[in-house]
Amino acid sequence: MTTQATPVPARPAPPPVARFILLTGASGGIGRATAARLADAGHLVFAGARRAGELKALAAAHPGIRPVVLDVTDQAAIDHARHQITDQTGGHGLDVLINAAGILVLGPVEAVSDPQTRAQFEVNLFGTLAVTRAFLAPMRQRGAGRIVNVSSILGRFALPGSGIYAASKFALEAASDALRLELAPFGVQVVLVEPGVIATPLYARAAAALPDDQALGPYRASWPAGFGFPERLLRAAASVDTIAATLAEAALVPCPRARYRPGLRNRLNTRLLTALPTRSADRIKIRIVGVATSPALAPPSPDGTGPQAAAPQHQPGERRRQGARQ
Repeated sequence: MTTQATPVPARPAPPPVARFILLTGASGGIGRATAARLADAGHLVFAGARRAGELKALAAAHPGIRPVVLDVTDQAAIDHARHQITDQTGGHGLDVLINAAGILVLGPVEAVSDPQTRAQFEVNLFGTLAVTRAFLAPMRQRGAGRIVNVSSILGRFALPGSGIYAASKFALEAASDALRLELAPFGVQVVLVEPGVIATPLYARAAAALPDDQALGPYRASWPAGFGFPERLLRAAASVDTIAATLAEAALVPCPRARYRPGLRNRLNTRLLTALPTRSADRIKIRIVGVATSPALAPPSPDGTGPQAAAPQHQPGERRRQGARQ
């Protein structure tokens, strides 16, 4: 007589290991969405941003969040955040640092002032590096940890009108690539996330802070669509939840990729614009932004006080085509 074996009940999946995570730029946009997602998944998230009121509201809605008032351009604030986090983790420090703080400066390179250029780099590059240095030592000493830097597809190619922003992200990409190799022997991983356009107020704020009319004046004839971020790109913006999901994956998966570029369109565009010959890629970029390829150069007005209205100019090759038809 055979006896039937009693089925062994399946063991429940073990809960995820809770991690100590600091996320900068947590008061809005992808930073806020990512902080909420990670806290709801059971991790202790130190949400860093300058606006204390918004951080308190975020913590009230998500119990796993600890507010950290943090300006990434202020070394004293960074040091205070490091002491706070060291105390609240019992000396352990961070398991994951997500550098998501960033600003966007728009305008032709010539028109962007020195203070605006410095502010762009202070937040997007120098602030990111300062925060990284502040929290890196315990990771290196333990032989484990992860740094996730939020870059952009504009860290791989530049468009007219956002060259200063792209320059800051190009620099962040270079520093991250070097850091990834330098920290690999210590067991610390460095990951880049390169989103495209995201549905946040970032672009409206940048458009409201454009350089003054005098600086933009010489470019108006060749920039008929205005100096804001290209409308055709804004229409294809990804949701903050989509990018938050990618950031959470980059922060938590056991073996992360070196780069995450969410969105098939972003991956294809980046591959195309970085692989094509420069002149071909430039034509596409000009079309995306709507910059004239042959701007009308307005002569001085008769009284010498300013330019006259510019006459329309032919596109390259148009004069030759007209001559051939005559």
